[in-house]
Amino acid sequence: MYSPIRHWGIGKGHKVAVLGLGGLGHMAVKLAAAFGAEVTLLSSSPSKKADAARLGAHDFIVTSEKGALDKVKNRFDFILDTVSAPHDLAVYAGLLKTDGVMIIVGLPDQPAKLPASPLIGRRRSIAGSMIGGIAETQEMLDFCAEKGIVSDIETIAIQDIDKAYDRMLKGDVRYRFVIDLKSLT
Repeated sequence: MYSPIRHWGIGKGHKVAVLGLGGLGHMAVKLAAAFGAEVTLLSSSPSKKADAARLGAHDFIVTSEKGALDKVKNRFDFILDTVSAPHDLAVYAGLLKTDGVMIIVGLPDQPAKLPASPLIGRRRSIAGSMIGGIAETQEMLDFCAEKGIVSDIETIAIQDIDKAYDRMLKGDVRYRFVIDLKSLT
């Protein structure tokens, strides 16, 4: 999440939406807020509102509520799309301001459809990003150490890997699983 935030210069004065609050999304909220952006979390799950605020989000929108997204059309400079399930990119592209950028970091298992109309009227862009190189990774580690930013994790034993995988498929993770290496013996 650090790489796209740095590449696009996201920070103070920007309105950023983070789409999805999972392993990537929770770090997107923390990092974008730490860089000074005004962060809105977009989630289909109302139960994640308290977590979004705790992580640094300034606003929370339940995307599954009828009409909720109408209130934020043309609002965001950037959308960090962390969702790895199929979803309608056109709906979210409509939330971008003129010259806004949706940065895709999630990997859905199906190709996305995107008509041109939500993009061409306001010069909106869709981009993708992955992790940076070694120098940027070191920069990220230094920044996170300075700001006290860490991933929210749940430690599991290797023997529970199948249960963890099932929970991950159900979206029942807050927000990363980490295997306790002591359980390997």
